[in-house]
Amino acid sequence: MLRFLGFRLLRAAVTIILVVSFAFIVLRLSGDPAQIIMGADAPPEAVAAFRRAWGLEEPLYVQYLRYFGAIFSGDLGRSMRDGREAIVLVAERIPATLALTIPALLIKLCIGIPAGITAALHRNSLIDRAVMVLAVAGFTVPSFVLGLLLVLVFAVQLGWLPSGGQDSWRHAILPIVTMGVGGAAVLA
Repeated sequence: MLRFLGFRLLRAAVTIILVVSFAFIVLRLSGDPAQIIMGADAPPEAVAAFRRAWGLEEPLYVQYLRYFGAIFSGDLGRSMRDGREAIVLVAERIPATLALTIPALLIKLCIGIPAGITAALHRNSLIDRAVMVLAVAGFTVPSFVLGLLLVLVFAVQLGWLPSGGQDSWRHAILPIVTMGVGGAAVLA
């Protein structure tokens, strides 16, 4: 049991290191952050000042070590756009995230588990095959494709739901259903 737990913790640590490293590399591959944020027509002095202020003049390995250390100490830094702390920006969006993910989780559990149990109780029957076909279809269709299909049908064609926005609970239905149905397929 301890060996298994140790192995899982080691895998989690390696995964975190790889994800953090990948994020750093992708951010640097997109170009010079100072030039991207300041714009192509920004004066060179302003771009140089931005680089100094954000530590972008340091060698890449120093930037990486600082980035890595800051993340593991809980300092997600500041937004390069408006200077606000990144953790504050993340915290501001938690209520909206929970408002979508909790109902989606309930849909996933209420559809996926009963469907899986029903398929197991009726092994090799038409019900089992139907559940498995729907589960495989739900599992293989990417969520962005399912979301677009739901928008096309229920917002564009039928006009029953809005295609975007956040003004009322009706705007949350399609994203919640998209996440819930895709997740239910995995559980079934």
